[in-house]
Amino acid sequence: MKQKVLIGLSWPYANGRLHIGHVASSLPADVLARYHRSIGNEVSFITGSDCFGTPILVQSIKENTTPTAVAGKYHQHHTADFKALGFTFDNYDATMSARHMKFVQEFHTQLYAGKYIFEKTAPQLYCEKCNKYLPDRYVEGTCPHCKKDAKGDSCDHCGKIIEPEELINPKCKLCGGTPSVKDTTQLYLKLSALQPQIQKFLDERKDKWTANAVGMTQRYLNEGLHDRAITRSIEWGVPVPKDGWDDKKIYIWAENVLGYLSASEQAFTLEKNSATGRALHYYVHAKDNIPFHSIILPGLIMANTKAKYHLPDIIVASEYVNLAGAKISKSKGNLITAEELYTAFDVDMIRYYFLRTTNDKKDTNFTFEDFVNIINGELVNNFGNLVNRTLSFVKTKFENKIPKAGKIVEFDTEEHEYEAHLLAGNVSRALQIAMDVVNAGNKYFADNKPWVTNDKKIIGDVVGIIKTATNLLAPFIPTACEKVKKWLETDTLPEIEILFKRLDIKEIKERFEI
Repeated sequence: MKQKVLIGLSWPYANGRLHIGHVASSLPADVLARYHRSIGNEVSFITGSDCFGTPILVQSIKENTTPTAVAGKYHQHHTADFKALGFTFDNYDATMSARHMKFVQEFHTQLYAGKYIFEKTAPQLYCEKCNKYLPDRYVEGTCPHCKKDAKGDSCDHCGKIIEPEELINPKCKLCGGTPSVKDTTQLYLKLSALQPQIQKFLDERKDKWTANAVGMTQRYLNEGLHDRAITRSIEWGVPVPKDGWDDKKIYIWAENVLGYLSASEQAFTLEKNSATGRALHYYVHAKDNIPFHSIILPGLIMANTKAKYHLPDIIVASEYVNLAGAKISKSKGNLITAEELYTAFDVDMIRYYFLRTTNDKKDTNFTFEDFVNIINGELVNNFGNLVNRTLSFVKTKFENKIPKAGKIVEFDTEEHEYEAHLLAGNVSRALQIAMDVVNAGNKYFADNKPWVTNDKKIIGDVVGIIKTATNLLAPFIPTACEKVKKWLETDTLPEIEILFKRLDIKEIKERFEI
């Protein structure tokens, strides 16, 4: 029976180009989508551009244009970048689409009718010079928890979700001035009342989540969940569907995570599917998005008592990718864009490197030296070498006639483990198993010395191993695997080419002016 699978990838802000951090945390989602399609499951792989909120407003001021223009421009860039990297979305949407906005307003209307939404007058930072209230990303300052630099909605260093009013020494990002505090009335989500339900939700799923997702979520729960404003005094966002609230917008965190629901068909979203065991929902993102998927999205769904939606099943969260030892930052320009990578390198190399190195245990550090070492040492020397030397042997010794396998080299254990890891969202471990098969092929070739024996059966065996490895690697490095599959689809070998060319660190440093 086909299984319905929803794969939700976090929605990147439409305020700048995608960078290597986005690439690293996003690629596992495409691997999962490709794998589930390959085994016949009904997949809905969705994401889109996050178009509202202060990040877009700030960028529009920098570019001296409108928020609509900024969001539209970077939405087009994101669409092109993901396509160039081989992502296979079933729907790449935008939060400013009519469908999303309509869904969010309907969802919030249902939400407001329940018992978990209340009005509260609370302080909000106000800039006298700019004559406006300052929502999250208009403010920066010092984190009240770890005492390091923080944005107005969260701290990248300690992972805390914070309110702008909590910052120490807050500064207005528009004028650099020190804001004051004024009272304003907002709608709040009573997360504190939902804590027992969210704890139960975590307890039922924690063996299916990456370790960082479990740890961070439990830490928030241990500290006690706080009620959170779901509206904000801001001019750019989804209008609040409530009479008398025309001067407010829905807070971005209370609408962007609903994109998974608005962008997917109802059949993938309604809770009734999970009762039959047919639906499986993955959420894939970087670690800074963990609380929004493990607490905020479930909290919104639980608070909407008018409809039943499927809660996240598997969370796949990646640690950060740093650049030469420093944190990637759009605002500071410390980044390498996705476009810079895919115009310089084979896309399969990019995919392999980040799928090979990104993990849920610790931050990784990107350097071109490491990139070259891993690609040359593993993708070129192992997989590329196995394919090219074996098929070159067929070409020169057997007149392009591919021999049949002398014996079947079994990889049943490896294939079962591979499948189990991918079903669980453990993408990096599945890749390691696929490369173990490649290594076994190289060892088999070396141990049996076909260049000495000219034994067709041995070459046939190795071709069989290549076919197995190619099937396993296909979700990870699809372009190269498609080439190999076409070369081996008949008994006669067509013209072939070098699968991967070695990288030269000197040439790369010259290109990137390092």
